[in-house]
Amino acid sequence: MDLWRSGYSALGNWISDFAPGVPTDTDWSQSVVGSWYVPPSQHGLELICLSLVFALGTTYYGLAAFGPGLNRKLLFNFAPTRKASLVERTLFAFLIISLATTYIHKLIRGTTLFMLQPCHMSAILLVLVMSWPDKSSPIPHVLFNIYLHTYWGTIAALLFPDLRDHYLIGETFNFFAGELLATGCGKHIIILVLPFYMVYSGRYLVLPASSKVAMFSFMLYGLYHSPLIHVVALKSTININYIFTPPPSKFPSHVLLSPCHPTDIPFSH
Repeated sequence: MDLWRSGYSALGNWISDFAPGVPTDTDWSQSVVGSWYVPPSQHGLELICLSLVFALGTTYYGLAAFGPGLNRKLLFNFAPTRKASLVERTLFAFLIISLATTYIHKLIRGTTLFMLQPCHMSAILLVLVMSWPDKSSPIPHVLFNIYLHTYWGTIAALLFPDLRDHYLIGETFNFFAGELLATGCGKHIIILVLPFYMVYSGRYLVLPASSKVAMFSFMLYGLYHSPLIHVVALKSTININYIFTPPPSKFPSHVLLSPCHPTDIPFSH
């Protein structure tokens, strides 16, 4: 027990040194700067455990999903039956414009590291899929199916938007517009709607429903979160993907977390 406590404490000291200057008190009016909402030792323990779980899970389910079998056969024998339509090219252009606008907003606010957010990576994933020069290659279709199985992330972003730091002209509009086009609403709308068109266009392979592909996609996104985003967030002390501090909630704190974590502060728009 003493060895565990000593190691846990040493891990916390290392994380504190790795992420210096992180405040203890949380400023709930903003979502950019992180704070020690949970102790540094817990950050270190979660980083190690989650990274290991996601790495092993990605490897296991990747081999299970794309090893010898139906999925591999479909991927290596698929060829689109038509060229990109005007509608597809237009939607692709809107997606690029939305991503560029998002980047400009974050550049102005000095928060470009937030481009690492999974929702932005999902949009970039769609850009790669749609712009891949050889559509007979299995790569864009694997990427597209990964996106389809992580589609729920965009829906969650639309249902529970955190707009505390949005103050630039067009920033909130672009947040919703982008997600819808890719999911069906703004940047978030763009990334909601766009996949529906891609599915029914016949130019992109949709693999049969499979828990193995679903788990591979989840584990891969988890691996992107820990260690990559986790390490970047700690080193920069920026609250990327809520690594440091969760968004405020209108639910009573005793429902969600312990009373020492005040989560009943409403969003500031």
